[in-house]
Amino acid sequence: MLDELFIKGGPVLYLLFLVSFLIFYILVKKYTFIFIDKTEWKGKKLDIYIKDNPPELTNLKYVEKTFISEMKRTSNSNIKLLDGLIGMCPMIGLLGTVYGMIEVFEVLSFLGTGNPRAMSSGVAKATIPTMASMVITIISLYFRQDITGRMSNFSSDLMKVFKQRGYSY
Repeated sequence: MLDELFIKGGPVLYLLFLVSFLIFYILVKKYTFIFIDKTEWKGKKLDIYIKDNPPELTNLKYVEKTFISEMKRTSNSNIKLLDGLIGMCPMIGLLGTVYGMIEVFEVLSFLGTGNPRAMSSGVAKATIPTMASMVITIISLYFRQDITGRMSNFSSDLMKVFKQRGYSY
């Protein structure tokens, strides 16, 4: 069934599949950070960071800001790549539309308008990649926004942990 879709959609679907696989990979890495690595940041890494920068010898304002900025840098890695890949999806769908329409025009030039069945292959190659790219884009944007919200909440949670441990300024 999937192979039929790739045949009907044309070669642009392979590129779209590759981009969607990369998007999925980055999203899984981000959710792994959110649900698994987050507890390590709240626990072990924070304790090690405070131990390396004792409150008596360091301005706590800078320790907190440095730790949170390090967490943000780590959590936001590959976000720009994710944004770029999500932004590429509609353009790849448009490429599929152009590719399919070229096929339709070739059929029209050889057979004329009297054979709609011959044109249907090109129309499928024009519409399937566009539809697939829009679906991938909409789903990816939802998860991208979810990740952004969760990362923002995590940053706020880290500030609360600093205050709970008495390390805040």
